[in-house]
Amino acid sequence: MTRLLMLVEGHSEQAFVNTTLRPHLEGHGVYAEPTILLTSSPPSGGAYRGGVGNWSQIHGHLRKLMGSTDAWVTTMLDFYGLPKDFPGQDEIRGHDNPREAVGLLETRFAEAVSHERGHERFIPYLSLFEFEALVFSSPTTVADYFDCRRLTENLQTIVREAGSPELIDGGKDTHPKTRLTCLLKEQSHEYEPKNDGSAILQIIGVPAIRAACPHFNAWLTRLESLGAAPE
Repeated sequence: MTRLLMLVEGHSEQAFVNTTLRPHLEGHGVYAEPTILLTSSPPSGGAYRGGVGNWSQIHGHLRKLMGSTDAWVTTMLDFYGLPKDFPGQDEIRGHDNPREAVGLLETRFAEAVSHERGHERFIPYLSLFEFEALVFSSPTTVADYFDCRRLTENLQTIVREAGSPELIDGGKDTHPKTRLTCLLKEQSHEYEPKNDGSAILQIIGVPAIRAACPHFNAWLTRLESLGAAPE
């Protein structure tokens, strides 16, 4: 079984890996272990986990993961809200093709850690535009989950206008999580990211998610192939 360490942005991604990705990847001989990105330590002690602070925090975590084991390492961080000092950000300013922009950032991401021990086992991945985009893979499932059939048409319209769940705009008031939260509030429902996202995606299932989200599918296909990779 190939070990795969995953640096994820928050509790939603961690739950998704544990409930959906890990069982799927185990069928391909890959065991996924998610680690939430540590962003800060409050004065009262302990550690606040979740979100992305700056490039130094991301790099520091990856250095530890890649340097302490022979496992493969990947990430699940949102393209939306990446820190300004993230490698490649200057190059994508004004870029009108999100897929190409994310591809460039992932390339620069890999280059930025290429001098670290274990860099040859690093697979960068940035969610387009964020984790919640995957939830839009099946509007009917979301509507059924919240027992609100009227949501189906609203969600379908958003996906149709964007062209794909992964292309739903990443603006401050129009990124996937905000859109989903606002639509649910209008119907007197509340979206709880930590629990609802992973629960909905577990119901939708990997085949439907990857069919609707090509960038996610390419990443998952690469992870599946690790089961046949020499350890």
